[in-house]
Amino acid sequence: MAAKRLHYSKLISHSANKQKTTWNIIKTLTNNKKTSNITTPININDKSPTNPVDIANAFNTYCTSVADNLLTKNFSEMDTTTNDDLMSYL
Repeated sequence: MAAKRLHYSKLISHSANKQKTTWNIIKTLTNNKKTSNITTPININDKSPTNPVDIANAFNTYCTSVADNLLTKNFSEMDTTTNDDLMSYL
């Protein structure tokens, strides 16, 4: 174990790109040599768009509506008979 540590320490110290060498050592030690390039298809209105603009617009619509959807849901579940101050939930 000490020999391995010394070996890897020397590799890092003599490297011109210490970050890259460190990550290569980590990949070697964890047997993780390649990253996956598998993409998961998205479904928008029962369609699988391939146009990057359509995909970006769908994500934009989703992200910009999250806050409104949460507020609408929270206000609809709120019991206003016990608390008249709606701003106390914000």
